[in-house]
Amino acid sequence: MNPSDILQFIGIPVAVATGIMLASWWVLPSKRLQPIGSCMAVGLSCFAAFVLQEDLPSIPPTEKWHWLVITIMLVSLLACIYPLWKKWDKRIALQAMIAGLIGAIVMQFPSQDGILDRLLVFILILFGCVGLRRLTIPPWHMYLASWMILASISMLALHGSFAKLAFFAGAMSAVAASLCVLQLVKPRETKSVQMIFGVSIVGSALCGLAYDPSHAVPTSAWFFPIASIPLSAIAYFLCKGKYKPVLSLSITALFISGAVVWTILAAPEVDEMWP
Repeated sequence: MNPSDILQFIGIPVAVATGIMLASWWVLPSKRLQPIGSCMAVGLSCFAAFVLQEDLPSIPPTEKWHWLVITIMLVSLLACIYPLWKKWDKRIALQAMIAGLIGAIVMQFPSQDGILDRLLVFILILFGCVGLRRLTIPPWHMYLASWMILASISMLALHGSFAKLAFFAGAMSAVAASLCVLQLVKPRETKSVQMIFGVSIVGSALCGLAYDPSHAVPTSAWFFPIASIPLSAIAYFLCKGKYKPVLSLSITALFISGAVVWTILAAPEVDEMWP
């Protein structure tokens, strides 16, 4: 794949997210409606990232991994609706439970069809969504953590020879980075958008695991990026002082770096061929 294709697969989703977010600054000035802009930016950029590679998804999809983007789009639609109802707007735990239930029912990856597998999906999404951002965690922290985690999953997928997932996760990572910059430039309310990133992170990791039958990536390494979310959130709550975001993100960096390094070290040695 040449550099122009890479630029297209990543650059266009970033442009879509940035354009929608900038437009929402003027179209959605109300603080209660501001989250709709960020949710639309993430959801539609995710859709663009998928369509650029696979065209429009069919129902049922032709490949099981396509359920990933269908799940993300369903959660994105609900995330855009939540801000319209005040009672739902602040119920982050309930929103996370709904996202987890959707993920557990809709995602259909190979060898992940058992009841315990479905329960695991629910639990991982629940803790992932809640851990990315409670009310005391700033939005830029959520975007930065999502950028780091999705970037690591992209590298793991590339190492596992799943190029399509690698570019999809890479595009979502770049979208998170662009929204982080925009959030620092002009802070906006972002309630519910963590549901989309939480499902994207957990879904991408489990998808990569399902399509890595040769275990090019150690099985546990796929769970390291997910585990970093609740652990970094706990560190954020327990730490006092102005450096708690640094400590929290350092834990995230430690886990995702560990996953990538472990994968590289676990790769079998290639015998040199001598003439």
